[in-house]
Amino acid sequence: MNDNDIALSFDTAEYYSLLEACDYLNRKYKTDNLTPKKLLKQIYSRKINAFIHFCMHDLSKQILRFQVESYGSNIFTKEIYELHKGELESLIEKVEQVETIISNRLIDGLSMGLVLFKIYENSLFNMSLSSKSNNESRLLLLDGFVYMPNINDDPSKPSQLSEWTINKDGNEYFFTEIGAVTLVIDSTNDDDLAEFSEKSPFLCSFDKRDDFSFPELNIKLNDIIVLHKDLLILEREILNNKSIKDKSKFETRKGISHKKILAKEFAKHVADEHWKQDIENQIKIGEMCEIVWAKLLDSSFDKELPEHRENLRPWIKEVAPSYASEAGRPKS
Repeated sequence: MNDNDIALSFDTAEYYSLLEACDYLNRKYKTDNLTPKKLLKQIYSRKINAFIHFCMHDLSKQILRFQVESYGSNIFTKEIYELHKGELESLIEKVEQVETIISNRLIDGLSMGLVLFKIYENSLFNMSLSSKSNNESRLLLLDGFVYMPNINDDPSKPSQLSEWTINKDGNEYFFTEIGAVTLVIDSTNDDDLAEFSEKSPFLCSFDKRDDFSFPELNIKLNDIIVLHKDLLILEREILNNKSIKDKSKFETRKGISHKKILAKEFAKHVADEHWKQDIENQIKIGEMCEIVWAKLLDSSFDKELPEHRENLRPWIKEVAPSYASEAGRPKS
């Protein structure tokens, strides 16, 4: 084995920073042309997974949680659209309890440095174009995770999901596929946010809402991690001259989260129930949107609500009686 082969063996690892990945590829192909910025553009363009890793100790589970979108689980029945209100409420409870289990396990993993979080591709795009120092960009949304020691899992289907379960009525329930993962601080108090900033390895800003805040992590080029198996995929695509897909428009996420389905079905149940009790035929669809909006807020569906109350119309149109869409009586 010559000196270059020995050096390459030491460069080979299970995961790399972008700089380490460049060193590995440059040595492997005897070039010095590849840079972290060039590599990042290829990672984004070819939809290669990229991750961040960080460790935060002594986090308070009372104010910190992970909001997890579920795109698959064993909680839902095939007849979900035929379930009555009580059954929907039971499903809502199960989904929320599984989400809480996952959140607590991720916080435990975060305190021990056991989690790699997949970076949302829009963030990679922004970083690839950033002119800031070290191509830094704010990261709000994560797109899945892998949990040690199963580093080569699919980030949307980490194997731990089947272990993070709840037991109800003798049955175990769990998520089988996840989408977006978001850090949430259940506080807008400046002292709480300052404590999070102090413990975070990244500079932070915060998007404050009514009673919670989204921390926005300021990540840099040096923070990005790529796994060896994904780097091999990137190598093969480039060596085989595989074309890059047109990404002039960001692709929308396929499918819909389970909790969004529940929210829509719950909205229909609420609207249908109120219209059945409307014996004088007075409630128009605009007013029903207000009623349903308030009920969804009370039922912990605030994250699934559309931007405006009027946008609930498509959710409840199916159960609206004919008189609900007619023009209201003119004011005298």
